[in-house]
Amino acid sequence: MTPGIIPLIQSSLHPEMTVPLSPSGGDWCAIYEEAKRQALTGIAFYGVQQLRKSHPECSIPNDLRLQWLSQVIQIQKRNESLDAHCQQLQKELSESGIRSSILKGQAMAQLYGDALSSLRQPGDIDIFVDCGRERAIEYAHSLGDSNPQWDYKHLHLKRFKGVEVEMHYVPEVLLNLRKNKRLQKWFEVHKEEMFAESNGLVTPTIRFNLFYILLHIYRHFLYEGVGLRQLLDYYFVLKAAQGKFNEETILTLEKFGMLRFAKGIMWIMKSVFLLETEFLLCVPNEKEGRYILEQVMCSGNFGHHDKRLSGAPSGKIGSVYRIVKHNLHLLSHYPTDVLWAPVWIMWHWGWKRVQLIKSIKL
Repeated sequence: MTPGIIPLIQSSLHPEMTVPLSPSGGDWCAIYEEAKRQALTGIAFYGVQQLRKSHPECSIPNDLRLQWLSQVIQIQKRNESLDAHCQQLQKELSESGIRSSILKGQAMAQLYGDALSSLRQPGDIDIFVDCGRERAIEYAHSLGDSNPQWDYKHLHLKRFKGVEVEMHYVPEVLLNLRKNKRLQKWFEVHKEEMFAESNGLVTPTIRFNLFYILLHIYRHFLYEGVGLRQLLDYYFVLKAAQGKFNEETILTLEKFGMLRFAKGIMWIMKSVFLLETEFLLCVPNEKEGRYILEQVMCSGNFGHHDKRLSGAPSGKIGSVYRIVKHNLHLLSHYPTDVLWAPVWIMWHWGWKRVQLIKSIKL
């Protein structure tokens, strides 16, 4: 692990703390690269600024500082643009009679507070639509896309140039088919919690996100990889929840076999992000937490930087290869969910062809 990335995150989250860190010029370059791998360029830069207040002698090379600052400015502009796109898209959907909710991404940025919200590195736009798959496909057609890419969970909406929009008609999936059936019932029961007004957007409630965001992290951890940015999102969900809804969230986690993972994540929240004990969902598990953290540092943001998966072929075969190879690292910790991955791939292949045949007949 790069020695400086964790102290910089801590300095960002807790500016009042004095964090011991005095990198050399070469170390700063390594820290910058790690921040990019973890999609924490803006948050880490804020940490640098806080660090220099307590360590005036801490000097970052000027050319690197300017390069880093340039990236931060781009992140801020991107956030501003995506916020506007989210508002516009929700307005257009509402005018078409479709209720929507912004998931993850820009909804999470709102929890970061005034100092950090514009520094959270954004990705695409994830939006849930309460209309089902067929109506979502019709909406994509209305925007001029005659053949949108879709699957069990979402479709890719071509609405804004240079911005990927994932339109979810299913909020999330578990590849374990039996668990997924229960999960979709859970979403149906709690659907109204996905629609709360928040700073000009409609987003899920904190109560909903206590389970939902951890579920999203869990799925990415199992099948693709996950980085520190996603874990930092959950830190702010826990801060916003302030210990409320813990008991019911734990029961839900137990129902879906996620409690072991949650205990590991709580160790990271407490030991890495220094979250107050009273905000933790459950008692941390250090052994599991260290294991998860090791995987996170190897994977980088959404597993895009995992050198263990290099050499994979391109296309759908490559996707399957990466999932299976990634799963091998996790088999001893989460065997039930890991072993379902190839079953899901075959099931989904058959499911989509059935849906295509039905659409042709109609």
